[in-house]
Amino acid sequence: MKTPEPGTVVVNFNAPELNQLAQALARRSQLKHFVRPYVNKGRAWERALAALPLGGRLYGQTFGRRQLGHPALGPLTREAGVPYDWSAAVVGRSTWLPGELRHRWANGLNMQVRAAVSAAGGRLAASARCVVAYEGFALEAFHSAGRNGARRLLNYPVAHHRQRRQVRDEELALQPDFAATWPGFTDWGPGHEERLEEEIALADGVLLGSDYAAQSFIDQGVPPGKLCVVPYGVDLQTFHEREASPPLLPFEVIYAGQLTQRKGLSYLLQAYAAFARPDTRLTLVGSPVGDAAPLRPYAHLFTHVPHQTRSALAERYRRAHVFVFPTLIEGMPLVVLEAMACGLPVIVTANGPAGIVRDGIDGFIVPQRSAEAVHEKLEQLYRDRELCRAMGRRAAERAREFSWAAYENRAIAHLQLAAA
Repeated sequence: MKTPEPGTVVVNFNAPELNQLAQALARRSQLKHFVRPYVNKGRAWERALAALPLGGRLYGQTFGRRQLGHPALGPLTREAGVPYDWSAAVVGRSTWLPGELRHRWANGLNMQVRAAVSAAGGRLAASARCVVAYEGFALEAFHSAGRNGARRLLNYPVAHHRQRRQVRDEELALQPDFAATWPGFTDWGPGHEERLEEEIALADGVLLGSDYAAQSFIDQGVPPGKLCVVPYGVDLQTFHEREASPPLLPFEVIYAGQLTQRKGLSYLLQAYAAFARPDTRLTLVGSPVGDAAPLRPYAHLFTHVPHQTRSALAERYRRAHVFVFPTLIEGMPLVVLEAMACGLPVIVTANGPAGIVRDGIDGFIVPQRSAEAVHEKLEQLYRDRELCRAMGRRAAERAREFSWAAYENRAIAHLQLAAA
């Protein structure tokens, strides 16, 4: 079997799985270029910024977290769209701006990031022997690489876009009050879905995180032989079990991820409203998508925590009792795996997490769009603390099967097949 050539180019937005893959290829001297937005390379000005009394903390909690995992990756990384990238982050965190305006400005800047990264990928892929690129950012690199006969793999982190649109349309009719938290493809400008279609058509293979995501491609007519399912991994050094059981009270329910109806947010809030007690607490970790107004009627039920560093998120998991993620459509949600690694039982839908979670062993897989089912499982874990602890222990054991090393080995094997 032919191994990947040193001419492999990886084009990324900021997907952790492609960061890991680029790192693994760099360690093996098989990476030519890694194209992405800003990343902290530990340069002199970055070290000086991190050392500032006030600004250093802010930088460390935001852009400073974007660190390269291996020294060999630094010289091979080509940043693009950095001014737009920084500006989008500043706008996105300017919570004093009206939600719709903030979303529109940040999204426009992210479109500029995509244009810059995609153009750089197109230039650098001209001499590539293999290209792996993130969906929506791949087209220029794929066209350029195709002229050389290079192999092209598309990294697609979620279910097929046509299925996403279908589920979104259904959901807007079912939960219109939460429509503002689930923007459509128009955010990326006209022709975005056509761009995704062309990327899929040009790709020699599509890298997906779960069988659920793969089935969505099959349902849309993509040949199964074109699909490569490689489950993502978890940083087991950061996300690991607690040394002692959390306090009996309050019984803490935690959610992490974007605050959007795509993740089934209304069903979680409705379930918790039925479950809530004086000795329980709900924590939502993440940034609102679109307009946060639909969350306000439920504000008395939860504590909102902004996006956290990985180590801070792991600490929050270790203080909680159960993780709930009733998502409507996913690829492979890393937050579920990270919560499990910290010893939390999980309540999820089958829409992405089913390949990770064993129903009744590590937690519960509930029907989608069912606040009643989420409520029932919260009641069960609240009343049976021994079951809650036992499921948490088994969840941590299960998570250890999904290391980033395992992901890297399987993903590179698909590159080897593409190059054969």
